[in-house]
Amino acid sequence: MNETKTLKLWNKNFILLWQGTLFSTFGDVLYSICIGYWVYEKTGSTALMGLLTSISMFVAMILGPFCGAIIDRSHRKWMIVGTDLIRGLTMIGLGLIAMSQHLEVWMVLATAFIAALCNAFFTPASMTVMTDLVMPKDLVRAQSLSGGMRSLVAMAGKGLSGAIIAFLGVPFVILLNGVSLLISAFTECFIDVPRAPKTGMPINLKTLFADLKEGAQYVFNDRCFRLIVIIAVSANFFGSGMGAVFLPFCLGRGLDVVQYGYLMSLQSISALIGTIFMGTLNIKPELRIRLMLFGFPLSSLLFAVCYSMQTFNSLAFTFLITYFVSAVANAILNAAFMLVIPREKRAMISGFIMMASSGGQALSSLAFGFIAEFVDLSVLGTVSSLISILPFILLFVYPEIKERFIQAELNPEV
Repeated sequence: MNETKTLKLWNKNFILLWQGTLFSTFGDVLYSICIGYWVYEKTGSTALMGLLTSISMFVAMILGPFCGAIIDRSHRKWMIVGTDLIRGLTMIGLGLIAMSQHLEVWMVLATAFIAALCNAFFTPASMTVMTDLVMPKDLVRAQSLSGGMRSLVAMAGKGLSGAIIAFLGVPFVILLNGVSLLISAFTECFIDVPRAPKTGMPINLKTLFADLKEGAQYVFNDRCFRLIVIIAVSANFFGSGMGAVFLPFCLGRGLDVVQYGYLMSLQSISALIGTIFMGTLNIKPELRIRLMLFGFPLSSLLFAVCYSMQTFNSLAFTFLITYFVSAVANAILNAAFMLVIPREKRAMISGFIMMASSGGQALSSLAFGFIAEFVDLSVLGTVSSLISILPFILLFVYPEIKERFIQAELNPEV
């Protein structure tokens, strides 16, 4: 067994990885809201907002499997530190340009591409490191508590975003994001990350394509993973696109940017409550998986209700409930999914699944951005949310998915 696995949940390395993400989360939340507001205010185009949102997802879709193969062979600690460092310096440069009043839309799109490229490496690297820093039995609690604190920080960032944008301006928010990423990179330098089975092995096109082929074969030769890919692509395509045009949806309801920030913060409040719920209760694996199976279609149904609300208070209340259900389901899925994958293939397989999920999200953001130019956003959100329920029926039609997750939690690989 890896030595790190014998440590308690709140060990030094877990805490460093956890708190390092908090700084970058706060800055990222402020930045994503302010830059979306800046683009919409400057252009008035929902299509352009959809394009901005989809860039990171298309990058993850195209590069995800390759990134996973590279991470399996790399020193994951320096991959995490390096990507945060690059993003931080890029954001500071963009903020300085914004302060000089020379910020253009193409610069924002270019920055989104650089950030997306870094995130394509950062996400699978941090996910696999998290799995190696705690005991398998503590993984759900670890991810839930970590996610809960990120939600708390995100809640504060979203709640403050409207006021910060109104009083301090976009350039300050961009600079703040850059500084938060640099702080995150500094703290992550002190993490002791255990070596992965393939760490130090040669990285070249031959090995990358060999790992990509192996990952694809592993996924498509396993019916459980094939079904997960189908569900991920279709559910994300129909269910995620409204996020790209949520600001225009709010403005169309007569809300202002401050109220938009409050609604965004409610997402984090719900996620915080949901992750604390999962992190503090010792729920049996069978019940956890059932909560996941019913949580996803229920959250889609609740999203459909959200988009039919007419007032800020009613929208806020339904969002609070909806994101709680979604947070619980996702907390369970994230932990169980990592345990299902063999340890030596975690980055590779998770990268491949991320490609499928990101592909659905990217196409959804792009499509919804263009459709929103012609279709009422409340109708679009309600109908698409109802359609997104359909893929989750596969979770009940094919019970081996449930059994696979349960067995992985009952008999985790150590």
